[in-house]
Amino acid sequence: MEKKRRTSIFEKLLLVVGFLVLIIGYFFINRVFVLEGYKVTWGFLQTVFLWLLMVIFIILLAIGEDIKEGILLEQLDEIRQLKEAFLKRKNR
Repeated sequence: MEKKRRTSIFEKLLLVVGFLVLIIGYFFINRVFVLEGYKVTWGFLQTVFLWLLMVIFIILLAIGEDIKEGILLEQLDEIRQLKEAFLKRKNR
């Protein structure tokens, strides 16, 4: 049976920051696009790509945090099993 793990405060904070970056970034990019007269300029393209890089970085950070938590839980289970095996062997 697979154990369910609780989300950490860091993961919750990362989720909130990710949504804020998505929403605020999209709003500002749309606003600049309208102010420039619906023209695609180099400054606009740079802004869009930087925004996309920030979004990708946040996604990668969330994936890395999830993997780290999974590895830590697996290691904790292995350490408990080793401890139990050692104590059984010692009691013989």
